[in-house]
Amino acid sequence: MKRPFAEVAVELPLEGSFTYSIPAALVGAVRTGARVIVPFGKRTVTGYVLSTTDEPPEGVKGIKPLIDALDERPIFGEARLKFFRWLSSYYFSTLGEALSLIPPGGANIRSQRHINITDAGRSALPEKTGLEKDILEAAVKSPSIVAIQKKHRNMPVLSAIDRLRKDGLIEEETLLKGGGSAKTERFVRALRRAETDTLKRSPIQAKAYSYLLENGETAVSALKLALGPIDDGLRRLVDKGLVVISEREVGRAPLDAITPRDANHAPNEEQQKAIERIKEALGSGTFSPFLLYGVTGSGKTLVYLKALEEALRLNKRAIILAPEIALTPWPAAYLASLFPGRVALAHSGLSPGERLDEWRRVLRDEVDIVVGARSALFSPIDGLGLIIVDEEHETSYKQEDGVRYNARDSALMLGKYLGATVVLGSATPSVETFYNANSGKIELLTMKNRVGESSLPHVETLDMRGKKESLSPRLKALMEENSAKNSQTLLFLNRRGFSNSLICKDCGQVFRCLNCSVSLTMHKRSHVLKCHYCDFSIPIPSICPNCSGINLSTTGSGTERLEEDVRALFPKLTIGRMDSDTTQKKGSMRRIMEAMEDKSIDVLIGTQMVSKGHHFPGITLAGIVDADTSLNIPDFRSSERTFQLITQAAGRAGRGDEAGTVVIQTLNPGHYAFLSALKHDYNAFYAEEIELRREALYPPFVRLCNMRFEGAKEASVIEAANDMKRAAEALLKVKNAGVTVLGPAPAPLEKLKGRYRWQMLVKCADAKKLHAIALTLRASFKAKKRPGVALTIDMDPLNTL
Repeated sequence: MKRPFAEVAVELPLEGSFTYSIPAALVGAVRTGARVIVPFGKRTVTGYVLSTTDEPPEGVKGIKPLIDALDERPIFGEARLKFFRWLSSYYFSTLGEALSLIPPGGANIRSQRHINITDAGRSALPEKTGLEKDILEAAVKSPSIVAIQKKHRNMPVLSAIDRLRKDGLIEEETLLKGGGSAKTERFVRALRRAETDTLKRSPIQAKAYSYLLENGETAVSALKLALGPIDDGLRRLVDKGLVVISEREVGRAPLDAITPRDANHAPNEEQQKAIERIKEALGSGTFSPFLLYGVTGSGKTLVYLKALEEALRLNKRAIILAPEIALTPWPAAYLASLFPGRVALAHSGLSPGERLDEWRRVLRDEVDIVVGARSALFSPIDGLGLIIVDEEHETSYKQEDGVRYNARDSALMLGKYLGATVVLGSATPSVETFYNANSGKIELLTMKNRVGESSLPHVETLDMRGKKESLSPRLKALMEENSAKNSQTLLFLNRRGFSNSLICKDCGQVFRCLNCSVSLTMHKRSHVLKCHYCDFSIPIPSICPNCSGINLSTTGSGTERLEEDVRALFPKLTIGRMDSDTTQKKGSMRRIMEAMEDKSIDVLIGTQMVSKGHHFPGITLAGIVDADTSLNIPDFRSSERTFQLITQAAGRAGRGDEAGTVVIQTLNPGHYAFLSALKHDYNAFYAEEIELRREALYPPFVRLCNMRFEGAKEASVIEAANDMKRAAEALLKVKNAGVTVLGPAPAPLEKLKGRYRWQMLVKCADAKKLHAIALTLRASFKAKKRPGVALTIDMDPLNTL
């Protein structure tokens, strides 16, 4: 039966769906759950088909036809559509924006406005100044308007472009972008045996032809690698009808860079209990959420692998999430060995082409397991029966732009809609997750012991009050002993760069970012002062621009400075550093990990990326250089975050045959986070923390909604925030039971990337009531139509299922 109309959600910040007619040529190609290309105003965008019907909705006129269909099969079904409707509602996005999380970046097609300089514009260029001159100079290379706006943030780009266009100095054109392209390669094969004398006088042709007869069809690139330059010889062989060259699509295979690992260990008693319980849940076919709480080194990875084996035995498919891209090679290596050719990677560390090819493999049902970071959750894998969220406590599961989802919470809800088993794993579970486990909302699976003969490391705290050096004498002595035993040391400092800031001691001038309310971090090796938020940088000055003084001094230290200090103290040791400065290039993280595995690094210095998930049996000493870094941030979760970071970093020590030692350097040795870490006692920490949360009315006892106002003009931002407070007070006169409004006040980072930020916090124990209040306040904000001020709403992590 023909269904000539489609209800479509577009990937734009617009509520609701839109009706399009389906051209006769596309009736069989347009499917519910698939992507289509549609006209939208003057633009062309990607849309998602929600349904098809015989008749358009009553009263809808001016219906435009679809342009084309993008998918041969649906990328979401009915159950997943319900999930995405929940996602868009809970995280205050549109359905189209939520559905656009499914394809990888660049896979969707949309139009983009570009500008080109005219002959009149070239003539007028020397006379122009300021923004208009910058735009005309850029227009020589036909840039997109979006690119110009990004370069000239907070400047009236659109009005300047409009003036230049009206004056005939530039022209606009609309181009279609995206869609991705498949990688193709040329292959050559011999068609028939040549006569004996045919190639007698052509040695290059004879060599190529002989190679093809012996090896069969070969990629042209491989043939060149084997025989050298042969392009002319191949052309002549084609002309003689002896070979044929064809071009076809080849997949980019990022897993080829990962060496498969065997995991033939037999589970111990604790692991086996957890495995059996997860197997039972998989067999039931109903939504089953678990918290796998196991100390560092307890073998959670083996439990994951056995659960994945069982899922595939039951003809179910799976997704396994890691909090950071750097942690995906570990499960991928084990799974590539267990299920060769059936594993796909999905994260932004891949090239756009690799991401697209892996996604297409999923669509073609060539994949049983997807491994990736948070965005991998939305992979369109059919028959999903198991979702694993490793290190579930990590804050990196929260998306900070676009659809502001939490991947851990979203995994639980996706499992609920699909009837899947969801396993959250951690040695330091989030307080909310552990509360849910103790409340019976999530089943708790506990592993209290490390695998094999290894035991948890000995932990000691060192009081650094009054001390100036970055490494205490005790830690330095332990490092000496460790190097004498040919063992490895890990030094954890959750702050990169050389120093926190540069200050003039003559006048007190602190070098600050022009765009953000933070000081610039000194990077000695690259000789710059840099903002870690917007990447603004300047060369390290030799004199103060304020007083011309030369008494410039650094304050605080980061991983770069610590590396310099350790090299000076231990010149014979090989020092490695793992932070976002040293791991920017593709493959750099893998090379550092391989160097740790083969023990060519003696001391590894790093930020939080060294503290989680890695298994380096050679590390027997871990030093937490400044344990107070995260304790002093203005966040009610600062104690929880500190305990997690320290416990995870400490958990890297003593995972092999030798016992480990951990040294925590702190200015607050009596803090309960450190006292609990000293004893490896998560339950003691939880007991203290949960009571403080109960008294102060913080999650999990209430729900939080943070409303943040951003704009280039501070006065406009403050006015919008105060207006929202008045709207909230008026609303709460009607619905005031159990609701508290805090603020508005400047955000902890008041200015970011040239935009001022204020926020207002709403607290309520009733999630539905809080969400309804937030929706009403958002509608009030939109009705005011405040140009230049944006509102973003963050819901605190999900506490109920």
